[in-house]
Amino acid sequence: MIAPQPSTNPQLFTLIRNADETGISGTGRVLDGVIFHTGQVVVCWRSDLNTEKPGYSSLVIYGSWEAFKAIHIDPHPAEQTQVVFQES
Repeated sequence: MIAPQPSTNPQLFTLIRNADETGISGTGRVLDGVIFHTGQVVVCWRSDLNTEKPGYSSLVIYGSWEAFKAIHIDPHPAEQTQVVFQES
């Protein structure tokens, strides 16, 4: 996984799950996010586009990349999560 680089510009990223052990988020591209110059992370879940189990999308704000990663990436190694940063 590529780590975010310090930047004064917003950094866009996508989270891709190759497996979904909980059955909640689904597989494939499950959220889009941005890391701001303050380090805060805002993500938008793509639940409304989940064809297996459609739901409602939501926006969530995290105080840091580390907080987001600790909640949605580190605890789920079986999901083989990929984070893809958009090149600026």
